[in-house]
Amino acid sequence: MYVGSPKSPPTILDDRARSILFAGGIGAASIAGIAKRLASAGQKFEVHNFARSADRAVLREELDALRSHGMVYHHFGLSDDLFAQKSSHAMSPTHANTQIYCSGPPAFMDLIERQAREWVYAANVHKIALGDQTAC
Repeated sequence: MYVGSPKSPPTILDDRARSILFAGGIGAASIAGIAKRLASAGQKFEVHNFARSADRAVLREELDALRSHGMVYHHFGLSDDLFAQKSSHAMSPTHANTQIYCSGPPAFMDLIERQAREWVYAANVHKIALGDQTAC
């Protein structure tokens, strides 16, 4: 399987905006990069990392190292229903100016995007597709 370089959206730096980041599988690499940018700018953030199991979690230690700058949650082995509940709960309630970043398998990102649009402006939902040549 070929995985190209992710095309990351610009990271929005705004002290008034909340940033919630969702990582699924190898999407954790992109999300870790965004979390590092937010941390270096002094911005608070929340990361939700989803994986089939703890031993299959990508960049778990790297994300954990960012806990002094933001909240990091790991979710392992969830059913589809429980995943949908956890991701929805992470966004509710939130303000319309919240920035949502997600990277992972297409179905993962589609669910996050649908849930996020119930709470935030569409322009504030940022999907990072691995191997995609266009900005999401």
